[in-house]
Amino acid sequence: MATTTKQLHLTIATPLRTVYENNVDQLTVTTTAGEITVLPNHVPLVVPLVVGQVMVKHGKDEIYHAIDGGILEIRHDNTAVILSDRSENATDIDVARAEAALERAKTFMETKRHAEDVDYARLERDIAKELNRVKVGKSKGERL
Repeated sequence: MATTTKQLHLTIATPLRTVYENNVDQLTVTTTAGEITVLPNHVPLVVPLVVGQVMVKHGKDEIYHAIDGGILEIRHDNTAVILSDRSENATDIDVARAEAALERAKTFMETKRHAEDVDYARLERDIAKELNRVKVGKSKGERL
């Protein structure tokens, strides 16, 4: 869906559903090479994303989403698409639940004695995801 040159049409989607879709003034994401801000008329781009947050600016409102990495595609017609395995609006994150999951993962990592008992790469990824959820959930709109 094309928009005027003053806005981007942003879609944030997971395998299960479209999480967010709206015309926005800008978005900021963390890529594997660092943080970027995308404004209307940005050059077409496809870039991998890391576990982090997406900040969407719409007028005076800033909306934050926690994402588990993914891909950002900026198209020539002022559309932007973020595909991620998981995305949650900051206001929807249950911080207590995320903190409990983070503590369980940390405890599990500390209690396992043998490397063959644990998939450390997966456990570290889970810890990073839950830590990100806690940070974004606690911020509820504050810049991290």
